[in-house]
Amino acid sequence: MTTTDTTLPAPVRRWLEAFAGELDDCHEQAAPDGTVPSPAGWTIASARRLPAGTPVPGTSDTLAAVRDAPPAGDRVAQTFCDALVRLHWRLLRDVLDGAVSRLDGRTSEGAPLLGRQLVRGTIADVALALSETRDLLDLPRPTAVRRRRIHRDLVAAGRTALGLYGASSFAAEGPGRLLYAAELLGNTYLHTGDPEEGAGRE
Repeated sequence: MTTTDTTLPAPVRRWLEAFAGELDDCHEQAAPDGTVPSPAGWTIASARRLPAGTPVPGTSDTLAAVRDAPPAGDRVAQTFCDALVRLHWRLLRDVLDGAVSRLDGRTSEGAPLLGRQLVRGTIADVALALSETRDLLDLPRPTAVRRRRIHRDLVAAGRTALGLYGASSFAAEGPGRLLYAAELLGNTYLHTGDPEEGAGRE
């Protein structure tokens, strides 16, 4: 059984619930009316889709996990993992858009924050990572190695993007917990610990 974290601001609860719904859509694309287990046997989905699951820490009971399911078949797992990295990409894009909107119109010492070189450089770094990973996502015949590279790049860019939120990035109203959830999902489903894990970049 899960409970609603009423200490969170309502908009953040809505963001988490929307993210959980999009994760369920990833499952639905790969296994209609079902869920997709990770290679290690963990399954993570919304608490509604896994009502008997254990709440995932840091997600305010919107996500749940169960273990000991048999690993999914290759085609099902590939469909799910492709959808999962695209969900992570959309989340990072939204986090960057939110940061730019937040900074728009704010000033410090009489100058617009968006005009500061460090801020503009950080925005450019994240935007470049989004562009590069989008190009990788659009390549034909996706591979496990490529998905892991995209996930690592999105995680790194997400941590950079959080700097645009300052100290509020991991406050209750910040986006840190959403990026944490995306990182956790990628670590669970994409990084299997096989010999390819240390392979060079494509």
